[in-house]
Amino acid sequence: MASERDPKPGTSELLSSAKLVADAAKSTFNKESHKVDKGKVAGAGADLLGATQHYGKLDKDKGVGQYVEKAETYLHQYQTSHSAPTTNPDSHGTGAAAKDSETAAAGGGGVGDYMKMAQGFLGK
Repeated sequence: MASERDPKPGTSELLSSAKLVADAAKSTFNKESHKVDKGKVAGAGADLLGATQHYGKLDKDKGVGQYVEKAETYLHQYQTSHSAPTTNPDSHGTGAAAKDSETAAAGGGGVGDYMKMAQGFLGK
């Protein structure tokens, strides 16, 4: 996810954020919300809102842009106050990169799935 208040996260970072939010929604609908790290999902949502504001050229001072800005700020605050600690000295290979490589090794995930998901969002 983007560093706090980064106005322009990269494409792969946005796709990762979208996947995280989608996975959280799926877990919640399957009554497995205890598996969701709400802080991480809030940060991912904030990144998506920031990208919406940036790429949609929304004005932060009027119209919908002001509400998007407020929501993004709230989600970043929620992220910092509700995220689980990310460092664990006993675990090796943790983090998004290791998880992505494990998923790819298992025959799923990877860039191809992100591209399919993005095409689904764009309706192509």
